[in-house]
Amino acid sequence: MPQETVRFETITIEATSSPAEPVQQLDSRELRIRTGETLGKTLERELGVSNLSYGPGVGQPVIRGMSGPRVRIMQNGIGAHDLSALSPDLAIAFETMLADSVTVLRGPATLRYGGNAIGGMVNIEHGRIPEKIPLNGTTGRMDFRYDHNSADKSGMIGFDAGKGMFAIHVDYFHRASNNTHIPGTALDEAAIRQQFQVEPGTNSAKVIQNSHSSSQGGSVGISMIGKHGHIGGSYHEMVRNYGIPPGVPGHTENGSTEQEAIRIDMSQRRYDLDGMWKTYWALLPSIKAKLSYIDYDHKDFDKSVTDRSASLTRFKNSVWESRLEMNHQRGEWLDGSFGMQWQNRSFAATGVETFTPAANIDSLGFFITETVFITERLDFEVGARIEHQTTTPKSNEIKLAGISAALPLPNALNYLTYSLAASLNYEILPKTSLYLNWQRAQRAPDVQELFASGPHFATRSFEIGRLNLDAEQTNHYELGLRFNGNQVSMQANGYYKSIQDFIYLENQGVFFNLAPDPPRFQLACADLRSCLPVFGYQANTANFAGYEAQITAHPRLGLPISPYLTLFSDYVRGWFQNEALGDVPRLPPLRFGGEIGFQWAQWRGALRYTHALQQNKPGNLETNTPRYDRLDLDLSYDWKMSNYRKILFFAKLSNMTNTTIRNSTSFLRNFAPEAGFSALAGMSATF
Repeated sequence: MPQETVRFETITIEATSSPAEPVQQLDSRELRIRTGETLGKTLERELGVSNLSYGPGVGQPVIRGMSGPRVRIMQNGIGAHDLSALSPDLAIAFETMLADSVTVLRGPATLRYGGNAIGGMVNIEHGRIPEKIPLNGTTGRMDFRYDHNSADKSGMIGFDAGKGMFAIHVDYFHRASNNTHIPGTALDEAAIRQQFQVEPGTNSAKVIQNSHSSSQGGSVGISMIGKHGHIGGSYHEMVRNYGIPPGVPGHTENGSTEQEAIRIDMSQRRYDLDGMWKTYWALLPSIKAKLSYIDYDHKDFDKSVTDRSASLTRFKNSVWESRLEMNHQRGEWLDGSFGMQWQNRSFAATGVETFTPAANIDSLGFFITETVFITERLDFEVGARIEHQTTTPKSNEIKLAGISAALPLPNALNYLTYSLAASLNYEILPKTSLYLNWQRAQRAPDVQELFASGPHFATRSFEIGRLNLDAEQTNHYELGLRFNGNQVSMQANGYYKSIQDFIYLENQGVFFNLAPDPPRFQLACADLRSCLPVFGYQANTANFAGYEAQITAHPRLGLPISPYLTLFSDYVRGWFQNEALGDVPRLPPLRFGGEIGFQWAQWRGALRYTHALQQNKPGNLETNTPRYDRLDLDLSYDWKMSNYRKILFFAKLSNMTNTTIRNSTSFLRNFAPEAGFSALAGMSATF
């Protein structure tokens, strides 16, 4: 009788030390349950992370008060390269249902990813380029979920197949939702009177008008995989249509009684190449290389205009980015990486609401990080980066609305930035480690900070850039403690950072009125629909201080059910060194709360309570946001059908008390609150 060949799965085990910086990762069951309509919504429960919501269709992560051009959003180690850093009304071009994991990285390790990660980095891992052959030849995942609040219906299906040295991946997703329901009125009329000094227009109750959205897209990828690495490529495309909540000044002609309905049609195409080689050299065990081209396009439309070729504004962002990273080791005492990152970006905006002129941005950076294992309980990390950026406007002048004379532009602006970082990680007691971080990092100004020159209706502002901005320089200090016991675990850290030449939008205390002919700058607002507060980009020294803390207890009761209790809190405060400038605007308030949960066989559940204090330090000429209490409930059942087939059923009740929540990080906090009570049910099947 012939013997049957038995194949065993190869398992690679890697031992790593605990990193000396805060790292948060969502994957598997937790990611499936936490996935929201936006990336900011998905991550809002993480310590030190808030959601910069701009209506239900847009949500960007705020990390320790930093967002926009200071938080780098990446997909598989390459930038997302949408325009979410340009403006808070622009969505991140990724569907979180497709993610295999989402990692939030803060502290010194961010210097590997450039100046735009000075406040933090979010990396979305997505297996569109396969890195291994499926054990049984095929594998896949299928998700579906429904949210009753906005009747949001979303689903995805992904499939991997492989044989020999080749593997392929395909996936597709679709999402569609109606308007979001809220407990009270959309407009906070008292706050609008305070900020704009006029009576607000038509208000809506129980619903945010024009907040419905739809999106769809998919990927295809192929790889050649061997025992010494892989090389592969993929194509990903997505389209999305979403609305800006009503009330945007300037979108409705004088005398019109109808609310505006601005829609954004967004599309992005990505072409990615990725390779990894496991070498024969002990000193240089692996080399990774990536090359991507991203073509982003979006148009603003007035819903009442049927001619889709007549958009109000069109933005295009075309980017090449490459990354080469080499790991090196020396015995058991040294582990590090070095590499380079190159980027070429072409930005253009055309139309009646263009507020930033076209420009090319080229950058080249080199970095190195080293970890020295001094003893079994003590390791030291150090890193450095140097980067050169050239910003070249595509015209020699700009025309500022309300000013007759054109303003000249330079041929090019050059920035050479340096970053240094060091970390110490010491196991002071068994299962207890203390870490200390220091970082000195620089960031070159982004294109809108330099060249903004006109009405930006999405943020209800008239923005004016500054050509003489210097690079930001951050000095960051952090002390943290971690304990991982059998029944109790905890983590706590405190940080302080001083940022020289901190670039921000400052309210100038005047308005740009569109109603006069011609439009002009004035000290008073004519009416809400035809005036914009004037904001200018400024650079002043700012200080930030904050903390994050969490403790979890797993008591052993000798019962089939395993309960746990978590207490958490986070806080960040930002203020300018010049007291006359007040506080840094649009920061999250102090939050604290608790979560009580259980696990019983395949069942898991958790009840989470969050209390946020009033944000009474909103910044000069900004408005306070009230405190709120929020109650959420999660429940899931993990049905394992076989070794390769299982289904996760889950349900969520969010904002169970139907509380009105105004998000202090949002430009739209006085126009669009967070969603009211919602009930979500879904499933995620792997096969």
